[in-house]
Amino acid sequence: MGENEIIEEAQAPPDSLTSPQIYIEVAREGIEEMGRPSASLFWSTVAAGFLLSFSLLLKAVLHAETKGMAAGHAIDSLGYTVGFVLVIFCRLQLFTENTITPVLPTIASPSARNVGNLSRVWAISLAANLIGTATMALMFAKTPMVTPETLAAMLEISHKVADLSVTESFVKGLPSGLLIAALVWMRPSSGNSFLGMVLLVTYVIAVGDFTHVVVGSCEIFLLAWIGEGAIGEMMLSNILPTLIGNVMGGTVLFALIAWAQIRRELKATVNRLHDEADASRTRM
Repeated sequence: MGENEIIEEAQAPPDSLTSPQIYIEVAREGIEEMGRPSASLFWSTVAAGFLLSFSLLLKAVLHAETKGMAAGHAIDSLGYTVGFVLVIFCRLQLFTENTITPVLPTIASPSARNVGNLSRVWAISLAANLIGTATMALMFAKTPMVTPETLAAMLEISHKVADLSVTESFVKGLPSGLLIAALVWMRPSSGNSFLGMVLLVTYVIAVGDFTHVVVGSCEIFLLAWIGEGAIGEMMLSNILPTLIGNVMGGTVLFALIAWAQIRRELKATVNRLHDEADASRTRM
């Protein structure tokens, strides 16, 4: 398939998009993200940290109501999906989405500029996501924002995550990174069914007890603010291996494989998208 054919087929109806066309759409989004000012990225990712913390809150509310029930875990896992729905449909920046969106154009055109912008997006999105979750965890711990029953359930859930070993945190982080990357990949072709896909994929993460670095950081920060753990130790033994697992799952297992299957068709097209984005910013 030549470059002109790829460009023409990218205009096809969403349900008929091919893998190269999906790659183009996700790469286009990644290029736009890498072109955003650092301040815009920062505030978008802080807001994402705020909203994703509601995954822990809603899961805890349901956990408190269903504790002891045979299907309790299956039910309370539904609450975990809420934060992701809020973040994704508000178009905020989530670090685990960025393990694929800016990676695809960087793989296609690994220039110093693109690698530098990828590093900038990753650093800002991770740091600001954690600032957001740390702030919300402080509110949960130190204000009457949640009921004592809900706070107790949040702490119970958080202890379950904090008690994972380094190896468990890493291995359980792989599927989360892979699934979030798959969700991003499905977005261009899912159309009106995308909400259902978000609910399904994030429910699988929750019910499978897989680890997610941003939601998990809220749990770790909550324990730290309550005084039930040392933040430095938990960052090294839990958040860091989860982060590595998420990146490995999203970037290595998914993004690189996606690139490998269509790399011969896309390099010229992705370079053209970079040029279009630069021209658009110049006109603005």
